[in-house]
Amino acid sequence: MLLRKDGAEVIAIPQPSHAWLSGQMMRAWGNERFAAPAPHEEVCLASELHDIGWLSWEKAPVLDSETGLPQQFSRVPPKIHVALWHEGVRHARAFGRYPALLVSLHADTIYARHFDFAKAHPADAEAVRAFLDEQHGFQARMAASLRTEPGVGALAAAENIARNQHLIGALDWLSLEICWGVREEKKIPHVPIAEGNCELSVRPRGGPHDLILDPWPFHQASLAVRAEGKRLSGRFSRQDELLRALDEAEPVLVTATLHKA
Repeated sequence: MLLRKDGAEVIAIPQPSHAWLSGQMMRAWGNERFAAPAPHEEVCLASELHDIGWLSWEKAPVLDSETGLPQQFSRVPPKIHVALWHEGVRHARAFGRYPALLVSLHADTIYARHFDFAKAHPADAEAVRAFLDEQHGFQARMAASLRTEPGVGALAAAENIARNQHLIGALDWLSLEICWGVREEKKIPHVPIAEGNCELSVRPRGGPHDLILDPWPFHQASLAVRAEGKRLSGRFSRQDELLRALDEAEPVLVTATLHKA
């Protein structure tokens, strides 16, 4: 769950909806400087599925007793989010090897970006290490299998898989910023381009619904994207109150139009 402030209220955006926004950008990605994703359909699907493991969680988000709001993804205990990531990779495998490989690799990206092994409780650190070790074996098997496929094998080369992993990670980050609401310039590092990487800047053009991206990564002149959340008023003290409020909440489209600098 992502929480976007909207005055005194909060818009709660489920993880899969944020991932859908990421997939919208992936499908428009590519121009003379930014290589289009390849294999296109598999990478776009993986981008849309990268948070599929959170589906079960989003059915009944846990109340955060400190905030009185749904627990944000960054505050979910490690043993729980490890189980959710494990479930997500299994769900993605039903769609195919390449998207499942990229969803698994995205777990590496997330834990490298957000999990501090040095500060974590030893039991939590061990659970994450065990999960990642298991995923590394899965990734090796999927990549080896894909390399034997005619027409796909070249796209399963290690350098192309790494590029796709970094691209999904960059669009995940950009989608998070869009869903939270961009009110000042944000930098997205290590964004793959045709040759190497760059830093992508996103900043508001008069408000959080009109954004400027520099450099421009899409094959069209502008791009409108959206996710959907639920508007919550007030704070909650019991789990059943929160779930009832989410069931009855007003749906809200979170939109943004992206423009060239």
